[in-house]
Amino acid sequence: MTLSLLNQALKENASHLIDSSVDHFAPQYEFVGKFNIRYVRHIKENAPTLILLNGLPQSIRIWETFWEKLSRDFDLLAFDIPGFGLTKADESDMSPRKLSQTVIQVMDHFGIQKAHLVGPDVGVPITLAAAIRHPERFESINIFDGPGSYPPKMAPILTAVIKLGFVRWLAKGPNKKAVMRANFMTAVKDGYKRYRPTKRAIKEYYDITHDLQSHRCAMSYFGSYSMDLSWIQNRLLGIKVPTLITWGKLDPYVDVSNASYLSSQIPLSKLVIFENASHFSSEDAGDDYLNVLTNWCLEEYNQGTIKRMATA
Repeated sequence: MTLSLLNQALKENASHLIDSSVDHFAPQYEFVGKFNIRYVRHIKENAPTLILLNGLPQSIRIWETFWEKLSRDFDLLAFDIPGFGLTKADESDMSPRKLSQTVIQVMDHFGIQKAHLVGPDVGVPITLAAAIRHPERFESINIFDGPGSYPPKMAPILTAVIKLGFVRWLAKGPNKKAVMRANFMTAVKDGYKRYRPTKRAIKEYYDITHDLQSHRCAMSYFGSYSMDLSWIQNRLLGIKVPTLITWGKLDPYVDVSNASYLSSQIPLSKLVIFENASHFSSEDAGDDYLNVLTNWCLEEYNQGTIKRMATA
């Protein structure tokens, strides 16, 4: 694997905007239990707390374009889920239920008693498991672009990875370079319709997707889905935490029908579909997503939430 792939992505897929002179997401770490957690923290007194997770194959840099605007209204904590982004883990750590406990440990470490939790992509089942097990710790949750039931409706290759151990073995071994390359291109190009990541993000996503341990952790995480997603699905109707479900209508990896199903099962939920957004819908939808999330966390979640669907 050469750096030509990275250089090509920087040339063809990076935002045309110049990276800010201030990098809020320059990696910093805190030990929480066994994990050296990569995080970003913005403390705002007397404001609701918003906890932001990352997806695969990216990091919490998915939040960098929103960070300054969110900091006006919220106390903020973003951290890379162990095994994803820049937080390292072992393969034995990789399941939604196990990692949902890490969310609680991180909250305790930073002295956060209650928060709104946002989980994209692989963070969806982690967020759901955390809300099922510890509803008292969350004002609300926002989930998008990831599976929350079993079997989820996903792209054929992802379905094969989830269901077949042989495919995961190939992805970890003989085919790992091809899968790493595909993951990188998903992170910087194929997962978007219109958004362009920053150069800093592209460089970070390259390091993540080409880290062998992170790659193996991701494959092991998919292997846990049959058990953990089934466990979650059996408890969706009992979720007591207000839930905002947002999704990109053009998502080619985790079909938008997953959003409709989750909304039909979770009692206190609101569903918003972004018509022109792909898999990484928060970035693709831009200010439309930011406004939906902000309005939800500041007032809507606590106003006798009823089931409704909107498009943006």
